[in-house]
Amino acid sequence: MPDTVPPFGHALRRWRTARRLSQLDLALRAGTPPRHVSFLETGRARPTQSMVLRLADALDVPLHDRNALLRNAGFAPSFEERPLADEALSAVRDVIARLLAAHEPYPAVVLDRWYDVLDATVGARALFLGGAALPVAPRLNLVTQLMGPLRDALVNWEEVAVDALWRLRREASAAPADTRLGALLAELESVAGAVCAPRGSVPVSPVLTAHVRSPHGDIATVSTIVHFSGARDVTVEGLRVELVYPADARSEAILRRLGTEP
Repeated sequence: MPDTVPPFGHALRRWRTARRLSQLDLALRAGTPPRHVSFLETGRARPTQSMVLRLADALDVPLHDRNALLRNAGFAPSFEERPLADEALSAVRDVIARLLAAHEPYPAVVLDRWYDVLDATVGARALFLGGAALPVAPRLNLVTQLMGPLRDALVNWEEVAVDALWRLRREASAAPADTRLGALLAELESVAGAVCAPRGSVPVSPVLTAHVRSPHGDIATVSTIVHFSGARDVTVEGLRVELVYPADARSEAILRRLGTEP
């Protein structure tokens, strides 16, 4: 595309290409003529604020990147990005606190969109994070931990790394403008790419079981991830709580024992 194309045109084309949509496909989804989409991408037309948001909806753009699209088009961001400590997010913090408290003594971690650890249960700190208090700055990053201390802590590290790569590839593909997520993916690819299944291959097991070393023996775990539905804040949209459960009775007994030790 020529250098005279404005930032919004570049960004729109990048998102459309990442979603593998033609201009006609996008036009049909957004309810606008294909010619208008073409003019927006080349800079021959300028979008209204409502058109930017309609196109973002059609492209399923995350809230953080919708703000970027709005700025590229010359508009102010529409979606707040409050710190988690903000009073407006008190209900969100309460839900997270309830989840963590109810999940003890099992491990659980609160993560942002870049896998920075915002909070964790005592069980998670003991099993995955060295048992110490969580640093505020810089925060621990779960992907970085996977490439470092967790490599020795996980019996089946390669299998867990494969799953992490699958997840990061999907998320980076869904958010092509997120350079930090892309950098995390590139770093994990460089460390674990050689042991991972090729793109497009299908895992054999129905769910990943991570086997964690402990002083009392290996612990088999499965996990689920909680997201906030209906998020209208950038911070809330990126939040996830990963809840780790014992996969068998022996592992449950070990986790409960670890949860009662000083």
